[in-house]
Amino acid sequence: MASISTPSTLRKVKARLADYSEIVVLISFVLLFFVFSATADNFLSLLSITNILTIASIKGIFVLGVAMLMISGEFDLSVGSTLAVGAYVFAILMEHGLILGGSTLLPPGMSVVALISALIVAGILGLINGLIVVRSGIPSFIATLGTMLAFRGIARAMGNSELAKTSGNADVVRYTGEAPPLFEFLNGDFQIINAMGEPAGGARAAIIWFFLITVICVIVMRYTRYGSWVYATGGNRLAATAQGINTGRVIIWNFVITGILAGFAGVVQFSSRPAIDPARGEGWELIAVAACVIGGIWLQGGYGTIIGAAIGMLLLQMVEQGLILAGVDIQLFQATIGLILIVAVISNTWLSKG
Repeated sequence: MASISTPSTLRKVKARLADYSEIVVLISFVLLFFVFSATADNFLSLLSITNILTIASIKGIFVLGVAMLMISGEFDLSVGSTLAVGAYVFAILMEHGLILGGSTLLPPGMSVVALISALIVAGILGLINGLIVVRSGIPSFIATLGTMLAFRGIARAMGNSELAKTSGNADVVRYTGEAPPLFEFLNGDFQIINAMGEPAGGARAAIIWFFLITVICVIVMRYTRYGSWVYATGGNRLAATAQGINTGRVIIWNFVITGILAGFAGVVQFSSRPAIDPARGEGWELIAVAACVIGGIWLQGGYGTIIGAAIGMLLLQMVEQGLILAGVDIQLFQATIGLILIVAVISNTWLSKG
């Protein structure tokens, strides 16, 4: 009887895990949390925990956009470069304003206008990605690999512009004025929480933004028609088209959303560290993809959850922090992430069978 019931029980467990893909990454998160709690000094300190949450939240903001895009069956390797361009637009407008033909179109320090401008520019970069992929039929992996280099070139050009050079350091734009209220609103210091420990914690408003955007994305993906369209587009594009879904429009909108969230993440980060260089966000696109895969999103699309991707990002940041506190060479971080990624892919493949 045991030989008959055991496979049946395994199939039921497998089916349950397949229905709730975020359970696997949540179990992994809990296990690693206990491992680092026992092996890494000060891992459970307020400073360590808040650093994990804050850094993961800044990266997690655009990971959510990448998650929606991957569920629809596409990739965006240019999000790190888009983040840099958006942050540069915000920084330059804040520090220097906008001057054309000797006329001041926007004075420096107009923080809300600078934020909107940065999001618009980042959204346009996402739109360019979407149009290239949909109109040309080029695989998004290849298309965004090209735009990753192109957008990074734009960031470097902005860093080498005359406006950047007037900041006293080529490539770097700094905001030297008095911090506007928007900075505190976007990524201010949670003094009440941070003062609860010694040393003080590092919690910032980015944690709230990450939580709010995660909730919004979960609602959109679970309870709206658009979310159903995203899953249908990634699951079977031909079938989705036959049902009347404009899959091309869905993909383009997902690229735009990803671009906007990348630009917003750049502005949020700049608000707490008001300086930007062309290398900002470099390599983050791979972390975003890794977080999504570890969180249970299939590479071929059509499956996975926003919550899984969010937990995946928290797991990656926890691993980095834990390795540092455990005294492990940080160069092993990439090797560790690679191992976790391989295990996640194997797990996702196993769950997808049958």
